[in-house]
Amino acid sequence: MKKLSSILKTLMAELNMNESELARRTGIGQPVIHRICSGETDNPKVATLSPIANFFAISISQLIGDEPLPTHRIPGTFNPGVQGWCQVPWLAWTQILLWPNAINNLESLPSVAVDLDLSQYAYAVTMHDNTMEPRFMRGTLLIMEPNLHPSNGDFVMVHVGSEAIPSFKQLLIDGVYYHLKSLNPDFKTRVLRKPYRFLGVMVQAKMNYKEVDLISAVSDCVI
Repeated sequence: MKKLSSILKTLMAELNMNESELARRTGIGQPVIHRICSGETDNPKVATLSPIANFFAISISQLIGDEPLPTHRIPGTFNPGVQGWCQVPWLAWTQILLWPNAINNLESLPSVAVDLDLSQYAYAVTMHDNTMEPRFMRGTLLIMEPNLHPSNGDFVMVHVGSEAIPSFKQLLIDGVYYHLKSLNPDFKTRVLRKPYRFLGVMVQAKMNYKEVDLISAVSDCVI
């Protein structure tokens, strides 16, 4: 998209802003922004364009050149407090049990951008098994918010007893009884027995994320 490339470079030039700074301000990866600026991206996703347009206080249609920039717009206009997008740490399953108190180097954790207003304790994790198929396939990125109190029907992260890693299941509440339901019919629903600890309620799921081994990538961050 030549129009998109030209418009974005003009907007960045007005602020004397380089690709790295725009990436930091919007949560979009610098390589992605570079491809847009160089015209290498033919069909960028709305999830990529939206935070960039929001930052420059224009619409997506204006950013890609389908509509002209506002005639009343002041060159160099931008929104320093773009709302609705934040970075959350991308944890390995073993790290969830330690989050956030026993993670040494928080800045070195991988992260993902999400279009939600979340607490500082929110995190992302990649679905690693088939217990919640077909709705949550292996590789689905789960965005979890520990500050939410789980309710009946919520999808929750819970640590039961001395299990090595937590479980991601649907919570069913029947009076005083809590049940953990797998959506895959090959796995049985089980009663949630103490001791247990809720580690988050799912607030968003992003499909088709490539499954990665984050344990080795962030092993130096864990006590």
